[in-house]
Amino acid sequence: MEKIKIIGVIKVIRPQFIFAYFIVAFGGLIIGLAQGFTINLSLAIFSYIAIGLAVVGINCRDEAYDWVAGYDLEYGGMGVIRDGIFEAKTLKRWGIGLNLAAIILFLIQILMFPLLLIPFIPGLVIMIEANYLTEKISLGHELISAFSFWDVLLWTYLGQGWILTIPTILFSIFAYLMALSYIAYQDIGDYEADKKSGKKTLTVELGLDRVGMFSIFIGLMAFIVLYIAILSLTL
Repeated sequence: MEKIKIIGVIKVIRPQFIFAYFIVAFGGLIIGLAQGFTINLSLAIFSYIAIGLAVVGINCRDEAYDWVAGYDLEYGGMGVIRDGIFEAKTLKRWGIGLNLAAIILFLIQILMFPLLLIPFIPGLVIMIEANYLTEKISLGHELISAFSFWDVLLWTYLGQGWILTIPTILFSIFAYLMALSYIAYQDIGDYEADKKSGKKTLTVELGLDRVGMFSIFIGLMAFIVLYIAILSLTL
């Protein structure tokens, strides 16, 4: 039984998504290095811990919310509630606790670097209303989820105490567009389940053929922004 619960915990925290956020967040450090800034490892680790707590907390709450909303009763989600491993109220409590811990760490960093208010305010809204914004609003699943990747990149950058620059802004837009193209493409595999459950994803709205074209177009636009960001580093 303990082994089953451990596997359930691994499923519900969704390591693949944590890894994705950490990779994108690393971009904030890379763009800083490219501009000649020096990384403070302690501050970087602090940022990563806060981001990790926020992501895991939202994942736990998302699993609970989707179950209660009736989305994952037969399929979808990570299945930990459907399989009887955890109860929805337990995951909700975990999620709230982890998100509160993340907010405390975010506020500590803001006291050190007030510019962090730029990603914090929209990030806080997303954290509090993640399920409503990504499930109930048309295109919210893609646009808001992609925005959260922009948010973590800017957080790790400003969390170093660095100034906000044009190359950084452009690079963060590149990250947003890339995340948007990946999220839309990723949902192709969930098309049938999302359509039956009533989720308002872009794949459901556009259909399989058009969402594929959308993903390719946004990905190509992202590269154009990246090229401009690279050129801006030389100016």
